[in-house]
Amino acid sequence: MVRFLRLLGRVDEIIRRIVEHRSGLSLEKVREMVEEKKRQYHGLLTDEGAAHLVAQDLGVDLGYDGGGGAVKLSSLVPGLRDVSVEASVVYIGRPREFERRGGTGKVLRLILDDGSGQMSCVLWDDRVDEFLALNPQVGWRVRVLHGYTRAGAGGVELHVGARGAVRVVEAGGGRVAPTRKISELTVNDRFFVVEAAVLSRGALKSFSTRAGEGKVLRIRVRDDTGILTLVLWNEAAEKMAGVEEGSMVKILGGKVRVRPLGDLEVHINEPDMVEPLPSKVGLRSMVFKVEELKPNMKGLILLLRVYSNPFTRSFRTPHGREGRVSSVLVGDETGLIVLNMWGEMSSRGEGLKDGDVILVKNAYTRLGLRGLELHIGSEGSVEVNPDIPPPEPLNLKRNIDELREGDTYVTVEGIVLTNPETRVVNMPSGEVKVSSFMLGDETGSMRVSAWRNLADEAEKIEAGTVVRITHLYVKQGLTGSLEASTTRFSELTVLETAD
Repeated sequence: MVRFLRLLGRVDEIIRRIVEHRSGLSLEKVREMVEEKKRQYHGLLTDEGAAHLVAQDLGVDLGYDGGGGAVKLSSLVPGLRDVSVEASVVYIGRPREFERRGGTGKVLRLILDDGSGQMSCVLWDDRVDEFLALNPQVGWRVRVLHGYTRAGAGGVELHVGARGAVRVVEAGGGRVAPTRKISELTVNDRFFVVEAAVLSRGALKSFSTRAGEGKVLRIRVRDDTGILTLVLWNEAAEKMAGVEEGSMVKILGGKVRVRPLGDLEVHINEPDMVEPLPSKVGLRSMVFKVEELKPNMKGLILLLRVYSNPFTRSFRTPHGREGRVSSVLVGDETGLIVLNMWGEMSSRGEGLKDGDVILVKNAYTRLGLRGLELHIGSEGSVEVNPDIPPPEPLNLKRNIDELREGDTYVTVEGIVLTNPETRVVNMPSGEVKVSSFMLGDETGSMRVSAWRNLADEAEKIEAGTVVRITHLYVKQGLTGSLEASTTRFSELTVLETAD
């Protein structure tokens, strides 16, 4: 409430000064002009910002104080001709020269923060040299006089040209760009500091524009909280085209967007908004654990152990093209997950065997019928048995009394207590063969169903045979008791034949 009254007081003071300088206007008339100005900008202006614009239109010089303080950054809109603000410098770019008709120009980009918001401030020509001569530092508080505003790629920009000036209010003690973790970013963030490691880098691509040729580059980075895709344009793309996996980069802002699947992108147009750092991180620091995975993650690096032989199937796309996918069960010390290798990568998957250790790069996650799954396509890679300490193996063997509903890919050893019974089940894909029997160990017994090819193996077994069955799925049966069924990765091994 106090803040509202202060704002109201500033607006009334601006209106009073206008009436003093324009005796033909009443207070009520000026207030109507302020409201009309707000309507013209479709509600984007605050009362204070609208009052400043009315004063500007009427040629009333409010002075820097504007009747109680400079206009706030949050009040600025494109098209203003004479703007003064006071704010902290949270970022200082690099000066750049460019060719213009009649000579060479110079430009320098700052980022200002006054507590109400953040904004790019662009200095031109002599204003660049004057500012740099001060040996400016991030955190200084400055006063920008007689600037003008334009619409830029990232929103409203404040420009300082020949009529403008930048004055130092306080050398230090101001705001700095907030340091963020990737998981903390929102679509409202524009200027921030994020340091992250490069997971993968796409190819630098060119495209045609009305102004000529444009360029774009996608880089995926991660910190200890998540993954982010950087979409770099033009000079920023060229600047980062040679960055290597594992390199650290500093991101100083950009346009944060949320893609339809929920993952974040930061679009960067200015080369000064992203910097490669001299440090690099080891591969271990970039590797994700299975327990960290969530749906729709991209650009993943994982070090995994293979826990099954591959299962390959062919399919036909809606467009009539044939495709192949090879699936294998993999995991680390934190859990198991299915890895699906598509297209040309399927042949790589067919060569894997139980016990291999693989380094997977540029993988992504999707929800499957039985939970989260890992995928890799033509842009990914799989290195078998890399020269890296492997993850600790998981113990998947369980006693029958340890099993719980929903357990997946568990291994059980026991004695076949009943001769298997084989039947044919009608499934959406056609008739499927299944063979069921009771299995027991020293802790209990349960019904086990072997499906498809394993049904042929199971029906040959007699009661009294000792078997090992891998990668079972545990569910509640019709009678309320737990039952186990084989999966596409299951294997049935006879350990000891019946007497």
